[in-house]
Formats: sequence, C-alpha cells, structure tokens
Amino acid sequence: MEGHTQEALREFIQLKDHPHLSLCSTAALIYAHKRCETIDQDAVNELNSELKLSGSTAGDRALYYAALLYWILEMNFKAKTCVKKMLKPSDTSPEGLILKGWIVLTSDAEENRPQAIRYFDSGVQDTGNLFGLMGKMEFFMAKQNEQCALDIANQIIVFHPDFSPALLMKMKVFMSLRDWEQTEEVAQRVLERDGHDLKALQMMTVIAAAKDGNMELVKEHLEALMNAVEISEPCNPSLHVEITAPISRLCGHNTEILQMLTVFVRQVSSRAPAASDVKCELGYLLSLQNKYKDALKCYSAALKTDPKCTSALVGTIRCQLMCDQLEEASQQLAFFCEVQESLGKTAEVPLLKAMLCRKQSAGEETVMQLLKDATELHFFALRGLNYGVEYLQMMDLNFLLQIVCMHLESKQDFVFVPGQTPPFWLKHSNMILETVVKAVPGMSVSCYRMAYIKFLLGEHRTAQHFLNLCMEKDPSVLEIHLLQARLHLSAGEHSRCLNCLESAVSINFEIRDRLQFSLLKARALLRSGDLKNAIQCLKITMNIPGVRRPSEGPQSSVSTSERVSVYLELTEALRLNGEQHEAAKVLQDAIVSFKGTPEETRLMLANVDLALAREDVDAAVVMLRNILPTESTYIQAREKMAHIYLERKNNRKLYIACYREINEQLPGPHTSIMLADAFMKIHQPEEAVKIYQEVEKMAPKDTLAKKIGQALVKAHEYDTAVSYYEVALRTGTLDCLLTIELSELLLKLKRFEKAQQVLEKALEHEPTTALTTMMNDIKVLRVLVKVLRARNESALGVMQKLHDLQQKVVFRVTNEHPEEVDEQRKLLAVICCDWAREFHLRHDLEMAKLRYTDALNHSPDNVEVVFLLAQLYYEHQKLDYCEELCLKILQIHQNHTAVSMLLGEALFWKNQKEEAVKIYGRVMEQNPDNFHAMAKFLHILRRMGKLDDVQSVFIACEKLSRLSVREPGYNYCKGLYFWHSCQVTEALTHLNKARGDAVWGEPALELMIQICLNPDKDVFGGEVLDKGLKDMSSESENETRINTAHNLLAAFHPRSKSEQDKLTLLSNLCRIYSKEPKEVERAVLELTDMQAKNVMLEASLLVMAQGFVQLKQIPRARNFLKRLTRMEWSYANADHLENACLLLADMYIKMGKYTQVDKLLDSCIRNNKSCSKAYEYQGLMMENEQRYSDAALQYELAWKYSNRAHPAVGFRLAFNYLKCKNYTLAVDVCRQVLQQCPDYPQIQDENTQRLCLRREESLQQRLTAMSISESPPSICMFALHHQSSSSPVGSLNPDSSGMNAQMSQMDAGLYGQPMAFPKTSDSRSMEQMMGFVPYPSCLTSGSNERAAQQNQQDFSQFLLPPPESSLRPMGQKRGLSKDSVEYRLRRERNNIAVRKSRDKARRRIQLTQQRAMQLEEENRRLQLHIQRLSHEVDALRHYLSQRHLQPKEQDATGDDNC
Repeated sequence: MEGHTQEALREFIQLKDHPHLSLCSTAALIYAHKRCETIDQDAVNELNSELKLSGSTAGDRALYYAALLYWILEMNFKAKTCVKKMLKPSDTSPEGLILKGWIVLTSDAEENRPQAIRYFDSGVQDTGNLFGLMGKMEFFMAKQNEQCALDIANQIIVFHPDFSPALLMKMKVFMSLRDWEQTEEVAQRVLERDGHDLKALQMMTVIAAAKDGNMELVKEHLEALMNAVEISEPCNPSLHVEITAPISRLCGHNTEILQMLTVFVRQVSSRAPAASDVKCELGYLLSLQNKYKDALKCYSAALKTDPKCTSALVGTIRCQLMCDQLEEASQQLAFFCEVQESLGKTAEVPLLKAMLCRKQSAGEETVMQLLKDATELHFFALRGLNYGVEYLQMMDLNFLLQIVCMHLESKQDFVFVPGQTPPFWLKHSNMILETVVKAVPGMSVSCYRMAYIKFLLGEHRTAQHFLNLCMEKDPSVLEIHLLQARLHLSAGEHSRCLNCLESAVSINFEIRDRLQFSLLKARALLRSGDLKNAIQCLKITMNIPGVRRPSEGPQSSVSTSERVSVYLELTEALRLNGEQHEAAKVLQDAIVSFKGTPEETRLMLANVDLALAREDVDAAVVMLRNILPTESTYIQAREKMAHIYLERKNNRKLYIACYREINEQLPGPHTSIMLADAFMKIHQPEEAVKIYQEVEKMAPKDTLAKKIGQALVKAHEYDTAVSYYEVALRTGTLDCLLTIELSELLLKLKRFEKAQQVLEKALEHEPTTALTTMMNDIKVLRVLVKVLRARNESALGVMQKLHDLQQKVVFRVTNEHPEEVDEQRKLLAVICCDWAREFHLRHDLEMAKLRYTDALNHSPDNVEVVFLLAQLYYEHQKLDYCEELCLKILQIHQNHTAVSMLLGEALFWKNQKEEAVKIYGRVMEQNPDNFHAMAKFLHILRRMGKLDDVQSVFIACEKLSRLSVREPGYNYCKGLYFWHSCQVTEALTHLNKARGDAVWGEPALELMIQICLNPDKDVFGGEVLDKGLKDMSSESENETRINTAHNLLAAFHPRSKSEQDKLTLLSNLCRIYSKEPKEVERAVLELTDMQAKNVMLEASLLVMAQGFVQLKQIPRARNFLKRLTRMEWSYANADHLENACLLLADMYIKMGKYTQVDKLLDSCIRNNKSCSKAYEYQGLMMENEQRYSDAALQYELAWKYSNRAHPAVGFRLAFNYLKCKNYTLAVDVCRQVLQQCPDYPQIQDENTQRLCLRREESLQQRLTAMSISESPPSICMFALHHQSSSSPVGSLNPDSSGMNAQMSQMDAGLYGQPMAFPKTSDSRSMEQMMGFVPYPSCLTSGSNERAAQQNQQDFSQFLLPPPESSLRPMGQKRGLSKDSVEYRLRRERNNIAVRKSRDKARRRIQLTQQRAMQLEEENRRLQLHIQRLSHEVDALRHYLSQRHLQPKEQDATGDDNC
C-alpha cells in the first residue's frame, strides 16, 4: 500500500465481485482499514461478518488466494486454517500442498519445519511449478544444504531461463558457500538483464566491502544502488533502509561512505517523517560519525512516533553515555531492562551496561562479564542463518569491534609471557575477531585488529600476515606502520623497527608527537645499545602532554599503561647507563604517581628487578614480603619471591613455602593448582598428584585430567596414569588432547592394541564440517599411523583418509583463515611424506615418488622433501636423479651436511670415487665431530683401499675437542677402523664403549656380534682356503665366542620394526655359526619367512645360503648366492654381496670353474679394493695353475690389506715366493708371520723341508758339475776358496759326515765371489735365502758380516738339514710306465693345466695389448703437451732475452752521448 491506503481500499472494493477473489479482497479490506490513521470500526465489523459468511461457502480457489494473502501478511495461523479447509475434501491439490509447505517453512514452530519438504515433494509434480521449486530451495537453504538448493536452482534456470528469482536464489546459494567469484558472476548476469535490480546491486556492494575491502568500488556500487532504489521504489522508505542497512553495518569506519548514506537517509526521512525506522537509521549513522547530539535528536523523534521502538531506545542510551549523561542513561537503561523482560533479551543491553560500568569505574571483572554476555547473545541471534547479506547485517561489524575496543582500552602496552594462560579479554577478543575475519576477510579495520591481537598473543607470523593484507589495501594508515615497528622490535630487528618509524613520519609528520611513536623509538634505541639517544628520546617523551599527569577530558589519547611504560623504560635505560641513583629516583616518582592504580604491580616488580640487578636479593625479598594478602598484587608478589628462592638461592623448601602460603591465605582450587604446579616444577610429581586429586572435585575435570595424567607419568606410575586417562575419557567429554596423550603413553608401553582401540573410539562420531573437529581428527589419525606401524600393519588406508581430510582442511583454511594456509600446507606436505615412506616400506617406488612429488607441490621450497626424494632415488639405484636433486639443494644451502654426504655416496657408486672423497673431505673439515659422516667416510676409504687416510680425520676430531674420544660415535668409528684393520682386541674395546648409546649402541652391538662369530674374517662355509690347514682354534674357543655373541644379543633391545628384524637375523646367524644341525634348520626356517616378506632380503639370503652349506645342501646354497650376485651393489648391501661372491667363488674354485670365479672376484675388487679374501682366492687359482709369480702378487695384496694379521696368507705368500725362487722375500714374510705366531706349524714344517730339499738339489747339481769338469786349476781354485772362506752351514752342522762336509764346502764355493763358476740370479736369490750375503750389495764388509750373522741367528730354524728319507742317491731316476693308470691321470691333469695356462696367457696378451694402446694414446697426449710447453718456454726465453737487451742498448746509448 506504501502509504496510499485510500487508493488501496478502492482497488480492493472493485475486486470483491470476483468469485475467486472475494474472500481474499475482504480480508485485505479489513487489513487496510486497520492501517488507516482513523479506523472505521463499523466498516471493519461489517467486513468481518462478510468474511465469515463467504468463508463458509468459499471454494478451493477462493480459499487458496485467501491463504496466500494471509501468508504474505505473516498471519500464518489464518493461512494454515484456510489451506486446511481447502485440502479437507481432497489433499491432492498441488497448489494447496505447496502453499502449506511455505506456511510450515516460515512458521515460528521449528519442530514443524522439517515437514515442509514432504508437502513440497507432494505438490511439485513437474519442473513447471516454480512456486514449489522455490519452496524446496528455501527449505534446503534453511537446512544449510546448499548443494541441493544449487541443483534445484540450476534446474529452474535450464527450463526457465528468464526467471530472475531463480538467479537471485542461486546468487544467495553461492554467497552462502562463500564462493565470491561465482556470486559476483551471477550478480553480473542479473544486472545484464535488469540494471536496476536492487538485490544484485546490493550484493555487488557487499562483495566489494566484505571480500575486497575496496572502498572506492564500494562507493561506486553504493551510488548505483541508491539511484536504483530511487527509480524502482521511490515511495517505500522501509525498503530504502533495508537495502542500505547492511552497508552501514559493514563500512561504519569509512567516513565518506557514512556521509553518502547519511545524505541518502536524510532525503528518505524528509519524505517520510513518520517512519521511525528511518529516523533510527539516521541516528545510527550520525552516532557512527561521533555526532551524538544530532543522533540523540533523531532517536527522540523516533520514540515520539513509536514509543516501543527498541532501536531508538538503545540509540538514546548510547548517545547519553557518550555525552557523559550518566544519570539519564542509567535511568533509561533501568527502564529498558524492565521492558526487555517482556520483549526478550538483546545483546545491546549488556554492552550498554558495560559502557556504563566503565564510565563509573566499576570493577574490571564486572565489565568483562557483561561484554561476554553481550557477545554470547549477539552470536546466538546468528545461529541458523546462512551466510549472506542478512547474516552480515545481523553480525554488525561495528558492534563487535566496539566490544574489542573496550577490551583493548588501557591494554596498549600489554606484554604476554609465552607459556602462561592468556587473560580473558585477550582470548575473548581473539574469538570475536576470528569470526569477523572469517565473515569479512577484506575489511582492513578487522584485519588490523586481528593483527594486533595476534601480536599480543605472541603469534607474530599470523600478525605479519594480517599486517601485509592491511598494507596492500591502505599503506597510508599510521597504525599499521606502528604495529609493524612493534613486530620488528619484538623480533630483535631494531634497525628495521626504526625504518618503519621513519616510513610513518614520511606519511604524516605529526606522528612524532604521538606517545606510541616516541616510546617505540626509545625502545628500539635502547635494545640496540644506543643508551644516550634512548635516554634523550625518553626524556622528550616524558614532556608529552598526558605522560607526567593524566590528560583532562574523556578523549584522552594516553593510557595509564603507556604512561607507566615510559617511566619503566627510562628507569631501565638509566640503570644500563650506570646511573643507578637517577633510575631509582625515576622509579620512586612513578610509584608515588601511580599508587592505587592497576599499574602499581608493574612498578613494584620493576623495583624488585632493579634490586636484583644490583644483586641485592635480600632487599627484593623484603619488598615482596611487605605485600599483604589483602592487596591485589599479593599472588604475583609471592610468585616472584618463589622464583627468586628457586633461581637465585636454589632453595626448594622456601620456593614451595611461598606457594603454601598463597594456598593458606587465599584457599581455593586456583591456588591449590598453583601449589601442585610448583611441585611439578621441582620434580616432585607424587605430591602434585595428591593435591590435584584433592582439588579435582572443585576444579574443571578437563583441565585437571591432563595435569594429573602428566604428573603420574612423571612419577613413573604408568598403569595408574592409563587408568586415570581412561576414567577421564569415560566420565567427561571425549577430549582430543587426552586421547592423544593416552594413546602415546600406551604406544610407549607397547600396548599397541589398546592404543588403537582408544584412537578408533575417538574417531567414532557423526560426519561434520567443523574445522576444529577435522583438525583434531587429523591429530588422532597421525598417532594411529604410528600405532599401526608399531604393530607391523599396513597404514595405507589410514594415510589415504588422513590425506583427504587434510586437503579439506587446507581448502577451508584458505577461505576462512588465510593466515594459517602456509602452516596447513606444510602439514599436508608432511603427511604426503609419511605416505611416501609407507609406500617405500612396501617397495612401491612409483607411488612413493608420486607422494613426494605431491609434497613438493604443496611446499615447493621445502628442502627436506627434496632430500627425502633424493634418498629414495639413491636407495633404488637411480643415482643420476639423486645427484641432480642433491646439486639442486646445494645451490641453495651450500653447507647442507646430509645432502653433501648423500651426494658423496651417489658419486662413489657411480664410480666417481675421487670426487666422493673430496666431498667427504670437505664435510669432515667443516664438521670434524660429525660421526655419521666419519663412519661413512671410513667405509668409502676402505673400499678405495685407503683406509689409513682416515687417521687424519681422527686427529682433526681430537684437536677439535679433547672430550671427543669419549663420544660413543667416535668410539664406534674407531672400533670400525680397528676391525677393518684386523685389530680385533682394539676394535672390541672401542665398540664396547659405544654399545650403551641410544644412537650408536645398535650398530656397535651388531658389529661386536659379527666379530665374536668370525674374528678372522673367514669365508664362512668356504673350504678351499682352509684345505690342508690345521684349525688353530679349539672347540672351546669357538663355544666361548658363540656364548659371547649370545650375551651381546641379550643386550640388544629393539625399538622399531627394522631393529626387531635385525635382532632376528643376528639370532639366526648365531644358530648357524653354532653348526648344530637342529639349530641351523631352525634358523633356515625363520629366514625363509623373512625372505618371503622381503625383510632384509640380501642379508637373509646370505645367511640362508650359509645355513644350507652347513646342512650340506650345496646346490640350494649356490642358487641363493647366484641370486645375490645378480643384484646391484649399494651402500646397504655391499658387505652382503661381497660375502656372497666370495662364498660362491669358493664353490666354483672347488668345481674348477675359474672363469666364473674371475668375474665374481673382479666384482668384489671393483667395489672394494681392500677385499683381501678376493686377492687370496685369485692367488690360490694362480698357484693351482703354477703361476707362482702372479700368485705371489695377489697374495702380497691380500697380505697388505689384511694388515699382515692372518698367518695363513703370509704362509701362502712365502710359499709362492719360494716357488718362484724369491727366497729373500720368502724369508721376510716368514719372519713377519713368526713374529705374530711363533708356533705357526706350516712354516716350521713345510717351509723348512722345502728349503732343505732346495739345498739338496743345489748340492747335487754342483757334484755333477765337478764330475764333468777335470781341470785341476778349477779344483785348486775351489780348494783355495774353501780354505779362505767360512761355511755357515758347516758351523750349523758340526757333526756332519764327510760327504756332507764336502757338499757344504762346495756350496760355499759356489756362492763365493772368487769362484770361477757362473753366478746366476737364481744362485743369488739362494744366497740371500741361506743367509750368506747381505740384502743390499752396497753395504760395507763389516755390515755384511753383521747382517750375515743376524740373518744366520734369526733364520736358523729354516736351515736344518733335510731328512734322510728325502735324499736320493745320485744317478737314480724316477719314472712311470706310459701304460700305467697313474701316468695317464698325470698326463690328463697336465693337459688341463696347459689349456688353462694357454687361456690365461691369451687373456694376458689381450690385456697387454689394451694397456699398450692406452699407453700409446697417453704418450701421444704427453708429446703434444710437451710441444705446447716447449713453445711456451721458447716464447718466454725470447721475451726475457729482449728484456735483457733493452737495458744494454740504453747503456750503450748513454755512453755514446757522453
């Protein structure tokens, strides 16, 4: 009717004659008469009679239109009655059912609203019923089921593209989903059809304000909106206010927008002076501009028009309070409270009471409680509302920011101590602003307040995020720069703090007169050590109005907290500058000035700190003791005193006495908890538990449950703690933190099944979209993954669920809490990495790689993820990819130790060993005490045959710190070095020092067990090298070693699945080394299970092969070994593959398959140049082929890399030296062996016999030569020489027979220099072997005699006469018949040996040719290099000659001039 009631009456009268509209037109006439200024009661009574008469006879259509009218007029009861009559004959009318659904949906009875969908579904029979489809949309929106509502909207738009209400509903749906882009797109689509659509223009304005915070765009859209309202609805003032009210609630901080709205509402008010809602809106806009007197006039006018107007009454009280009309405001507020009981509670009343209490200086607790009540009532009114324009209007940003501002009054210089519980006002403000920022993320004023609150809470990263948002929107706001300066100051960035302050000055020069600016500058100077300028700045700050004395008037810009801060900063600066007296004077002035104020506590504590700085602890304690229990600072003073007793005097009794005194003077749950916490701090959890249990009935259980549980755990009462946690979870609400603490405790106690049950129970709840619940579920799921891994169960399903849930959280946080996006993305990256590890454990390389890639997508700059991916590539032998990723990391972090180590290992296995050594060398130079790098460096050097180079690393580590020799890591590396150096005793000594460590104990124990089982590094299961040699260790020694290994196994305490598998492997290894058939069979069975599960595959295959060898199942053992030798070598399996190759080579040597042996041994030597066993096997093969010189070279390498510790190797080396007639070196090696093993049997027996046989053959050859030669001069020469020379052999055998004596004399003559017999290299070697001549030919005669005597003394045991059985009469020949079997066997063996020898010779020729070609190429390069250098030398010679000639020419010229 829009104020034209008479015209409406005439229109309704004309409709009375229509049969279907008579009933509804009569009802409309009654409603119109009642809206007139003068009600015609007679006409109303007559119309009521007609209504009753026509209502009894009305048809279905008439009843439908009447019900529709009543529903539009919000008379739901009458509308429901008409519909009921309409549906009484037949309840199948679609229109009636749909209208009934609308009536039920909009009724006040919430319990009936779910029935609306049933009526809508019954009434909507096709897509053409728009009224029913719109009703379904409204129902789903009311149920916050936006997706269903969106589906229906799309359905309507498809079949009815010109139906604008469907587009508007779709716009509302997208807005409810906070999909700003889609909402704006739909609004633009509506405006393309109708440029004056009010809802679309209003939505565009709200989006510009709430999402973007672009006030210029808001003004543009607002101008268009106001013009459209004037054009579309010029006579509807209520609609004008309804359209513009959300804008004023959002942009109340912007002066220009407020002025635009004020002008518009004034115009509306002038056209409708009786509209109270317009007057109230105008008063609201004026109050936002601090024009309280004008606003009061508007509210008074509204009350005259409508005395029951709540908004007008609230606005009046607010204006009176702001104008300090406290008595009038108090009276009005009391009246309003009485009226409110009948109207219902509103949030404005507690806020007004809080404002009044603050004005009247009431208690702060009362004000806080009122503000809390106001917030709860305000948010309660928002429940059930979908996010949208109506929600933002009801939220009223100005109302919530006013509550936050009241909290922050007098808190400008508040400092929150990390670890303490935040005060109520800070937590309450944080809660309000989080809701506000979630609703309107683009408003700079809310972002600034949020940044300030987060700064006070110590969440500096979040504060910086919101400050950045504010800076992007409006960098000219001075408060933003001041807060940025405070952030830099708290982070210790003093220069950046001063730069921010300079930036603020460049924006507005007048900021220098503000107290906050001067105080921040002084603090920055003070923290940076510029005491002189800091004191000068603080003295200037003291002269700012309002600092020494409080300012007059209600709008004082200097708070009491800031005034006290200036005094305290000046005191601190003077104290640091050595002006103790001046500092004390300033502090005393402050104490006098602020006595009785809430800031007195800070001054008292500052005075105490000043006394403590003077080391006057007693004076500080006296000051604190003088504070009585009746004073508000009593608890803080006693806490400070307790801290002094504990930290300064280390007196725990007095520390506890302070808290006992607090509890006695101020008894209550809070002080009792403080006492219990004090007991916890001094590690007396038993006493703390008693007090907690006493207070449990009085204090909140959810708080104490965690404290009691932690105390019980610290007291090592684990079962009691578990029981208590379980009771707390059963009796109270299911708390996530309690669940996690209980499950982690059960995990540590290895009660995995129970921990899993607790976690799964915590996840049993209805599906929810609450962000907090989703985050708690993520925490629970992460612990559940740990439990499943501890139970050796697959966690892939849980990881999938965890990943999906975290993705939802990231999506939600992006829209609702953008400051937490980075943190949640990092958590998602961590979850992806955990998921990748799970795939890695199952050897699924592709899936692991995919998850690591996902982690990098979520956190591109995360170096650790790149490192984990590089490790994955390394473990799967993708060394090129590993190297690429490592180099990528090292470009960013050059000194990343772990990455450098990984790169070194990758290069080593890529056969770039020198580069690997250089990298590890640099790592050890930078970190000499990095024992993990030291151990890996030692392995690399050993495999390169340069083990002794690690000594420099040990020396550098010892120089760095003398205490490093006590470190477990150092002792492990030292033991590893001694073990590879074959120094078993020293190795066990050092490893024993490391086996008790948490990090190095496990590898140390493993190595000690291996040493005990195989101290000589023999090829266990091999028989070739031991053939013919006696076992020098007895059975008792073997049993002792096995028992020692078992004792060490008992000390092996696995803490993970991998360590448990290692323990199982070592146990089975001990069983196999025991060589007892039953134990070996048991070990093989267990290892078969491990091998089937791919658990420690290489190690289990090797140990199984060794077991099969002991069980005499050689073919099966050989199959396992072949499988091992086909694997690729890596750091993890190199030792196992090496042992497998050696054992398989032993088998092949026994079978005569030397070609396969060469390949195996070459592989061992290529990957480990210090593999002494490989050289020993090669020497054995060459010895069998009678290539004694080549065999001696291989045995020499084996002797070298075994550190000359194995006598069997020395014996074989000496034997082959003997066979190739290198007697001197044979004697040297024998001497080295006998130094270590004086009783070594092979050297005493076999070598002695062979040496005697050699001497016998030499004597026989000499006798033959004498019988052939008949020259007397030769005999004379022999006799002369025999007389002049002494015979060592004769001296050793004085009781020889005549023939032996003659042979000895001939032997001496043969090796003497004056003899005329030819002297061959063979005879010279024999001389040296027998000790007749010294080793070097350049020695003097005296030294020759001493050397001969020494050799004769040292090696007399080798020079015993041969046994008589070994001598054969001269002329007697041994021979075999060619027809005998023995001859044929020898002939066949000889042919085989010849063929093998030819093959070896052919291979040697090929290698020689290849080497010759390489040398030729190298020679060619060297020739070119020599030519280039020669040219350079010639050029330099020419240049130098020219330089020498120039001075001579100058001298000659000078002489001529003279």
